[in-house]
Amino acid sequence: MNGDASPTTPRPLHYRVRHRLTHALEFDAVYAAKVKKSRGPITLFALPNTLPHPRLGLAVSTRVGTAVIRNRWKRLVREAFRLRQYDLPASGSHTSYDLIISVRPGSIAQARRPIPLARMEKTLVDLATDADREFRRRARRASESP
Repeated sequence: MNGDASPTTPRPLHYRVRHRLTHALEFDAVYAAKVKKSRGPITLFALPNTLPHPRLGLAVSTRVGTAVIRNRWKRLVREAFRLRQYDLPASGSHTSYDLIISVRPGSIAQARRPIPLARMEKTLVDLATDADREFRRRARRASESP
């Protein structure tokens, strides 16, 4: 778990500008890391950053549905991230990850009905944990090779 707050001290559950990927270069860097994990209609791309907190970027294609449906998916992902940001894995002692969540169109019925918030939270943490495991495996292999 990230954060220095004790169990008795409530941690702030904010989603501020510093928690967002905002520039195309940041998105390109995460995509270039080539760590991609998927579950259902959700795909997560990840890259370690040097910040003490994770950052989130969203990529929801117009093929997912109308603006109302796309915005519903984005609100759902942002809320799951806001609630579980301290449960996301860290890549080192004081670093975290830049994450991009992409919603794939899949079946129309699936895209029009976003998954429940609790399931989105679990999916987000599970995918981030899988990506963290992949980066640790890559680091171990890099240190073992001559």
